Amino acid sequence: MRSLTRDIVDHGLFVKRAALRARGWSDGSLRGAVSRGTIVRVRTGWYSVPSAPQPAVEAFRIGGRLTGLSCLTSYGIWTPATGKLHVSVPSAARGLRRPTDMRARLDVLDGVRCRVTWSDEAIDGRGDCVWRTGVREALVHILNNHDRVTAIVCLDAALHSAQENGVGIVLDDLDWIFARAPLRVQPWRHEVDGRAAAGGETEFRLKALAAGIPFVPQPFVTGVGRLDGQIGPSTFVEIDGKDWHDDSLAFEADRERDLLVASKNGRTLRFSYALLRKQWGLCVRAMVTALEYDYRREPSTAFPHFSERMPRVRRRTG
Repeated sequence: MRSLTRDIVDHGLFVKRAALRARGWSDGSLRGAVSRGTIVRVRTGWYSVPSAPQPAVEAFRIGGRLTGLSCLTSYGIWTPATGKLHVSVPSAARGLRRPTDMRARLDVLDGVRCRVTWSDEAIDGRGDCVWRTGVREALVHILNNHDRVTAIVCLDAALHSAQENGVGIVLDDLDWIFARAPLRVQPWRHEVDGRAAAGGETEFRLKALAAGIPFVPQPFVTGVGRLDGQIGPSTFVEIDGKDWHDDSLAFEADRERDLLVASKNGRTLRFSYALLRKQWGLCVRAMVTALEYDYRREPSTAFPHFSERMPRVRRRTG
């Protein structure tokens, strides 16, 4: 037996009343389903289901699609936290509505939690493109509207997601993305790497390199596995986010890995996201001290080859 909710989900999550009528659903059946809470009316003449992602509902109610950070999050790609809903609307769009009220026009106060941008790409009514842009378009939006670290973190995350068989981009997509980005961001391209398993690792890599500390992402150590980064012949770093390192099993696994590195005559420096963002000067001093000792002794042959010498560390480390 056909299901109205299944019909809506299968045809793009947000479906016009006329399209549902063409599939055999009467106005009476639609009104009844809305009354029962089986389906919801998100805009005049448009229906969805109660399980639709709330950011998608709000973006569609405004009259556009998720883009930027909000879009990448909807695909399961790691992004920096944001308190705003990022929405792209067609350049000719009229009658934009408030994200929580389809009867009220978009208000200037909605700018507190919504970032609306205009695009020449119109919504064509097919599949996912009704409520979110593609990953490449979302990354172009980020390059146009965000800072260097945020943009590179997101590009790295999208590359890594595809490498892990998720939704993302491949290296060849960078040509398309940067061709649509402004001139001021073009130098950022050579900083994109894609090996980091989390955005905090990319952020740490960029800050370490800016401080004159060499950084190799995701080195593989036999018997230990992959570590977040290597900064010297026998010195490694782990960047701990609460999402992955806050339970007791993860805590014990992290310490066991540290001991395995130490048993091979190496060391692991462990940093939290809070230290990375609030006490970077302390992080730099710890790494410099560790590296000075590392380069004075005979490096262990158990670790990945690390040919770079530590360059002069910049004075400004705050």
